[in-house]
Amino acid sequence: MNHKPWPDRIVRQNTCMNTAQTAVLVPVVMVDGEEHLLFEVRSSRLSWQPGDICFPGGGIEKTDASSLDAALRETWEEIGVPASQIHVLAPLDYMESPVGVTVWPFAAFVEADSFTINTDEITEIFTVPVDWFISREPEIHQIEMATRPAKGFPADMMLSKQQGWKKRRTYDVLLYRYGNRIIWGITAHIIANFLQIRGQINDL
Repeated sequence: MNHKPWPDRIVRQNTCMNTAQTAVLVPVVMVDGEEHLLFEVRSSRLSWQPGDICFPGGGIEKTDASSLDAALRETWEEIGVPASQIHVLAPLDYMESPVGVTVWPFAAFVEADSFTINTDEITEIFTVPVDWFISREPEIHQIEMATRPAKGFPADMMLSKQQGWKKRRTYDVLLYRYGNRIIWGITAHIIANFLQIRGQINDL
């Protein structure tokens, strides 16, 4: 039997959890000579997280060459910034969200004088100074996760004998309060990761 190591291969995500593959841009913009992060407010007409605050981004489509291409395309579609005005700084750590989403974030400096908002998806955009995030810690809250078998689950499995939802575990949810705006969830975790990596780069 051949025990030689297999050839090198690219390690890909095992999609057994059926997560939706998404990508976002973390836009750094200059406001009065100061670095800010740019955010979107999702339209109240959307079925997924209406009214929430997020970064430009969305689902990775089959026509996208990569997760970065998806983030650039979504940024163009949502706020009208072309790739020629986006200078990618680095990929951030990807996230496996408990809500069934895998997110591939990319930090980028955006050199744009104006933005064209897609009002079908976005209500408004706003910015927050990077130093504001650096100067404070996010609130940490918790959400409980639970499971239950879906219709048609094998009757001879012990799991199917559960009645209703079964609590599995809790997970941390980060939250920033900027004035009357609440930036939370996946977006807040991405901010924390951005700040961590940015701090490490600046210390070199």
